[in-house]
Amino acid sequence: MKRQLPRSPAKWLHEIRLAIADAADAKPFDPLVGIEVTDANLLQSAPMVCLKFRGRKLKGREAERVTKVALANINPEGVDHGLEQRPLMAFTLCSVAPTLPSTWWTRSKQMPS
Repeated sequence: MKRQLPRSPAKWLHEIRLAIADAADAKPFDPLVGIEVTDANLLQSAPMVCLKFRGRKLKGREAERVTKVALANINPEGVDHGLEQRPLMAFTLCSVAPTLPSTWWTRSKQMPS
């Protein structure tokens, strides 16, 4: 399900709401995986939702890199941004941040020299 990249703050907020709802859809599977999905641990699925929304593969090197980079933004080098107290903000950071570098890369490759 490839989605267009939002081009306005309102559209970004709408996409974030959709991403949170998409990740929260995993809650019925809690008993199967033995982990309760809460707002606090929802951010673990944020990079996968980002990849899904962009129509990218959910497995492989790109998925691993996106996940590693997104989750590293939560607590970079021990800096406490207070995101543990704001789990939906952490989810937002992890779902939006991976979009930006790939967008810049794609646009820079398309720009004429």
